[in-house]
Amino acid sequence: MEKIIDLQTERIYRIFQDMFLCCFPKKDEFILDFKRREDDSMNYKNDELIDGVYSVFPSKYIREDEREHLKFSKDYILNYLSELSQKNFINKYDDSTLKLSILFENEFSNKIPVLRSEIIIKKSLFKKHVPTLEEFVASLLIPEIRLKWDKTFKEFEILKIINENTQITRMVSTSQLTMISEREFVEKKTFFIDNGVFYYFCSSVPDELYPPQKEPVRVRVYLGIMIIKEDVENFYFDSFNQVDIKMDLPEVLIVMSYPMKIKELKDGIVNIFNK
Repeated sequence: MEKIIDLQTERIYRIFQDMFLCCFPKKDEFILDFKRREDDSMNYKNDELIDGVYSVFPSKYIREDEREHLKFSKDYILNYLSELSQKNFINKYDDSTLKLSILFENEFSNKIPVLRSEIIIKKSLFKKHVPTLEEFVASLLIPEIRLKWDKTFKEFEILKIINENTQITRMVSTSQLTMISEREFVEKKTFFIDNGVFYYFCSSVPDELYPPQKEPVRVRVYLGIMIIKEDVENFYFDSFNQVDIKMDLPEVLIVMSYPMKIKELKDGIVNIFNK
């Protein structure tokens, strides 16, 4: 089977990690105290045949409820993203650099809407160094870098590297909007560059693999998607999120708070390259 990872994607971890980390003071080596971590000696195949399709995720990480709707090969993921982007999202906010829209019905959950954000980050904002696409992506994927600028999360750790572009991660968010306590995300993630466009897909793993504790509250991620591309003047960041945070929030509160969160994200990414 054709490998899902190409040379550009491989450099995200091999070249750009070295480049970024040399710019920051190195912290003491992190000792993982997440007691539910897997035994590193376990052996995985890079591609497992599941229901007639070579999956990027081993079967143990795929929840039963999502198997009914999606197969996890590169081609199936790309086809799903194409179909999702063409669905009838209802516009909720729109300015020159941010568009926010909502899809109220989806095959994964009819109770949790899909939130789509389309963001433009102008390259002119980068005064010291305009990042390449790979550098831009590295600022999102590498824990040591992400925690430098993204104050949404207080913890970010890679629990398992399945192959060069497929991981199991754990993230813990900070308290949000004064009313939402810390939330825990344990997810399977795959990412790759295809025809000059970066694709990222994640969803929660089955809870039984990493049993939730009382605190922080474990959320369920049905869909976490990023599509990033660039031209001469801009980066274009298209994301889809369908997340059950285990708390009902009014739609108006989400829409009102989202532009501020996007501004924080944009400022954080820009600042990390302007230092």
